[in-house]
Amino acid sequence: MKRKVIAISILILIFLIWLQPINFDRIEITIPEDANAREIAQYLSDNHIVRDINEFLFWLKISGKEKHLKSGTYELQKYKNPIYVINKLTRGGKSDIIITIPEGFTIYETAEILGINGVINKEEFIILCNDRDFIKDLGLKVSSLEGYLFPDTYSFSISQTDSAVVSTFIKNFNKHIEKYGFDDPNSINKVIIIASVIEKEAKFEEERPIIARVFINRLKVGRPLESCATVFYALKNINYEKYQTKTKLTQRDLQYNSPYNTYLHIGLPPGPICSPGENSIASAISPADVDYLYFVSKGNGRHHFSKTYREHIAAKERYNAKK
Repeated sequence: MKRKVIAISILILIFLIWLQPINFDRIEITIPEDANAREIAQYLSDNHIVRDINEFLFWLKISGKEKHLKSGTYELQKYKNPIYVINKLTRGGKSDIIITIPEGFTIYETAEILGINGVINKEEFIILCNDRDFIKDLGLKVSSLEGYLFPDTYSFSISQTDSAVVSTFIKNFNKHIEKYGFDDPNSINKVIIIASVIEKEAKFEEERPIIARVFINRLKVGRPLESCATVFYALKNINYEKYQTKTKLTQRDLQYNSPYNTYLHIGLPPGPICSPGENSIASAISPADVDYLYFVSKGNGRHHFSKTYREHIAAKERYNAKK
């Protein structure tokens, strides 16, 4: 009995040492951008962070974190067990900058927050996002990356180039959009345009599919979308600083001649007006089954939906009187 207890104790000790082995020297390493799992495993082995490449890859697969390893600079102890290393590499390096890009941000707004945090050069980032050759190299058939900088929480290294930062956004976008199985790039762009307008118009999740259907219904019958959000975008493109705090449009604003003014022009605007989130994209792909053609703000973030113009006018009068 005593021998059995000793044997079990030894096994437990060995297991605990495997989980948290004796600390050897620490080493600073940088995991490069675009390195795949096997390349990372080889790099870790070469630097004596893990003992065995295949063991690391085995535990990486078991953990389900194969696509979650992050580039960046890390300070790691030598000869650590795979689980410890995997957890470290999925949390981000010591010099990483964690930034959350909210849904509905434009290229300019994304560049602002990245620039303030020292991740990119704002002007060069904006130029890259509108560089057709660079965009083509990313595998996209659009003239601008407006709408494609997927909103999410990112871990950026201060050593990353501006082009690497943009590539990170596009890889994340592709990862989220691939599940919908688009074959035609034009179809993706149309969805992202509609989703971007939904993102700016909807404040409540349950309204996104309804607003999506309103816009699709209007497109089908040849009516202009009449989205205030597209006019705001057009005005901010002229002078962002002047119009960034503007919350109400005048009749003069609604007459501003821009292809993004969906009061004047029938059909979709020429491109997205922001980067939509997952729910807006899903709503654009699978809108609600309703026959509404109009909606008006109630003044509390929610909307009243109408089927006929007469109902819409009555709703406008009712809710505008309360404002």
